[in-house]
Amino acid sequence: MLTCPMCKKKLSRLEKRCPGCRTDLTLLVDYVDHLQDGLARAAALTRAGELGDAVWAYLDVLEVDPDNPTARRQVSRVATAIRTFDRASPGRRWLAGLRWRESGVRWVWYGAAGLLIGTALLLGYWWGSTTCVSAPAAEPHARGTQE
Repeated sequence: MLTCPMCKKKLSRLEKRCPGCRTDLTLLVDYVDHLQDGLARAAALTRAGELGDAVWAYLDVLEVDPDNPTARRQVSRVATAIRTFDRASPGRRWLAGLRWRESGVRWVWYGAAGLLIGTALLLGYWWGSTTCVSAPAAEPHARGTQE
């Protein structure tokens, strides 16, 4: 059901002019018509089994009307099905485990490198502090001695 943007009167059917204030509603009617056509096209594609094209048609509807409940529900169903498939597929689980192992090995290498660098810094500090020879203090000239 449309509402006239000028007089805020609810319209019982799609008309090109508001019966109350005579405002031109052509753009609004075309908008609603195209929205309904997009939903009908997406539903027909779904019934025909063309789920990929149906999802794109629903996404086209959401691009025009992001709050459309039918399109949101259908796209969320497809997204949930894909998410469920990705979690249940053995190949995906194996790949996820492999990625986890790779990331675990990477952190082991980072930890070992950090430990090696820290040990080198501590050894360098210790060696420098033990081998450091202080500069001899200059002896003051004795009074009364001649050169």
